[in-house]
Amino acid sequence: MKRKDKINLYFFLFSIFILVLLIFPIYNIGNRVEPFIFGIPFSLFWIIACILIQFTGILFFLFIDKEES
Repeated sequence: MKRKDKINLYFFLFSIFILVLLIFPIYNIGNRVEPFIFGIPFSLFWIIACILIQFTGILFFLFIDKEES
């Protein structure tokens, strides 16, 4: 398997992992109001955290892809 194919596979698996965090049944871990974090309910913090993790993951894979080119 080529290096680029491995990177694409890892990115796909990473994206699926983040998606699973946002759907049933895993979302039930974060689906509650308390505790409040930074003044927002935990469920909203859970969603924002997943988005930020996805964003940093995309940046990471982008830099890896640019190094290969």
